[in-house]
Amino acid sequence: MSAGPPDRFAVDTRDLPPAIRFDVWRAFWEPVVHVAAPRSGAAGFCGHAELRRLGRHVLLKIEADAADYRRARSEGLRDGLDHWLLALRLGAADGQPEELLLGSLSLGFGVRRLGGNWCGVLIQPEHLPQLAPVFATMRSMPLRSPAARMLGGMLPRMAASADEINAEDAPRLEAALSSMLTACLMGLEMRPATTRQQLEAARRARVVALVDAALGEAELSPAMLVQRSGISRSELYRCFAPIGGIARVIQQRRLRQAYRELVRVDAPPSVSRIGEAVGFYDPSSFTRAFRREFGCTPSEVLTRRAPQASRAAPGLAAALSFR
Repeated sequence: MSAGPPDRFAVDTRDLPPAIRFDVWRAFWEPVVHVAAPRSGAAGFCGHAELRRLGRHVLLKIEADAADYRRARSEGLRDGLDHWLLALRLGAADGQPEELLLGSLSLGFGVRRLGGNWCGVLIQPEHLPQLAPVFATMRSMPLRSPAARMLGGMLPRMAASADEINAEDAPRLEAALSSMLTACLMGLEMRPATTRQQLEAARRARVVALVDAALGEAELSPAMLVQRSGISRSELYRCFAPIGGIARVIQQRRLRQAYRELVRVDAPPSVSRIGEAVGFYDPSSFTRAFRREFGCTPSEVLTRRAPQASRAAPGLAAALSFR
């Protein structure tokens, strides 16, 4: 496993001893996604993957032998990762897009014998809330519609040239990618049976964006979110009930942001200041809530900051652990 610049993460098992190839591949994706070898076994497994941050999106390229990939819905409550996944399967012979796969880390998924050549993007829901209905259910589809074919033509080119993107171009290309995703995905056919799920997903994305924008405000509460979102109190509670409730989401987002700040090398070396920045104004309450969530105290994370910063970055978890 290797890590290039802070915005790029890669793994390549092809030149490794056959006995450890699959273990290295699995370590790159876990603990976010659990990977298992198919029944035929993992001897000599070959896989190459690159993840490249483009602003708030993560571009991905994968070429690998078949394996099983799984993520339980409950894991979204524990790690706070709720990114949407859009992936295109590319033909082995001509590299042309053949299939579109849509999924969500917060909903969980299970895919057996997934292999071949793929490219795609991981999207933070709060930055494109208008797309929530598209990702309300996991599904795959052929590239039949004009919008899907347009996406299939543009995304592989962007993923292939990701390493050529410099810091000056990145903001413009991120904006272009967001516009392209919105224009193409909003035109996809929706399943009538999931209309309610789509509406609730859109409301959750909008409310979570409000929560993230107000993490440091002492007034952050369900009542404040009702006022700012225009959603009724009963709708707010019903919408978040399947993922633990709105109060739980507020605390979890605060704790996740606190953890990210604690491990940042350039963040303030003060537990109390970091706690206050995300809305915990009582240090004792912050420590108790943090220990319940992560099994350690904020101070323990802070003391491990320097050793962690010098290690090679892990894969998927590191690529997604930024806002």
